[in-house]
Amino acid sequence: LRIAVRYGKATVRGMKMFKIAYPSRLIRARYCGGDEGMQKIYDAALETFAANAVDIYMDCPSRERAGWLCDSFFTARVEKVLTGGSRVERAFLENFLMPDRFGEETYLPKGMLPMCYPADTWDGNQYIPNWAMWYVLELEEYRARSGDDELIGQARERMYGLLSWFRGYENADGLLESLPGWVFVEWSRANELVQDVNFPTNMLYASMKEALGRLYGDADLMREASELRERIRALSRTGSGFYADNMQRRNGVLENTGICTEACQYYAFFCGVATPEQDAELWVRLRDEFGSVRTETGAYPEVAPANAFIGNYLRLELLQRYGETERMLEDIRGFFLPMAEKTGTLWENMTPTASCNHGFASHVLVWLDR
Repeated sequence: LRIAVRYGKATVRGMKMFKIAYPSRLIRARYCGGDEGMQKIYDAALETFAANAVDIYMDCPSRERAGWLCDSFFTARVEKVLTGGSRVERAFLENFLMPDRFGEETYLPKGMLPMCYPADTWDGNQYIPNWAMWYVLELEEYRARSGDDELIGQARERMYGLLSWFRGYENADGLLESLPGWVFVEWSRANELVQDVNFPTNMLYASMKEALGRLYGDADLMREASELRERIRALSRTGSGFYADNMQRRNGVLENTGICTEACQYYAFFCGVATPEQDAELWVRLRDEFGSVRTETGAYPEVAPANAFIGNYLRLELLQRYGETERMLEDIRGFFLPMAEKTGTLWENMTPTASCNHGFASHVLVWLDR
């Protein structure tokens, strides 16, 4: 704190500092390992969660303090692990269901959810279609965490309204094409490849349809999700075994660009388009030659690397899903120990070029708890 007196004199008394954070008395989980590096990472993740879950899930406690979707999908899991409940999550999810708030007095198109709340933007980038899909995925996990069927029922009309908006951009193959808004995959080259047909976005769309189908017992949506995955698989996979990020329309015909990013591969596995059984060679490549070791080896330079949000998080989730625990822990140490040692918190990017205390990053606690 610096106090500057430009004119005259001043006396300062009773100086105090108040820490605004999630109450430590409500956090029940503790790290019980004997690894000093992992202890530092755990403590940094805990600090990151506490700073970003005061009343809603925030992205960071500094520049924005806004409640972004997608970030919340990951932070919500942390709340359950640390506290055994989902109180902050319910408050967060409710905000997006207020019936008279969005679509009329903002610039949002009918059916779309804002990308963050509270903090509507009015500069033309007021919604991220992908983040609305992550809301649906989080809603399904929230029901499993809480058993709160009441909120699920309240959300039904809004969720089918959202689906209706997306259907307006399905092409003849059922793929989303030329989506408006801020189409966002992750902070990497993957976000330069979001048109005309973006495969990571469509992979997520298949998962959204499946989640809605399970939430509301909609067998037609479950079938659509399965068919969409097969279509993506047929159109996106390249001769190199990697999945390409997008197709572009040239002279009225959609053509695969053949450009592949690391993030796209993780979306493919996370969203069920690819599996270690169907794509064994690709999975072994990703497992053994990508991740934290790739910064040293430089393997596959033609495949643009992933960033922290959200490619590396999807990678770690997949490593745990498929039983690669030792490799996951190796990547956690490689990705996060430098952050924990430098700032005592976890970052938005792999470099300290943006927020160095970002709520979703606390998800490391979930992997360590599992």
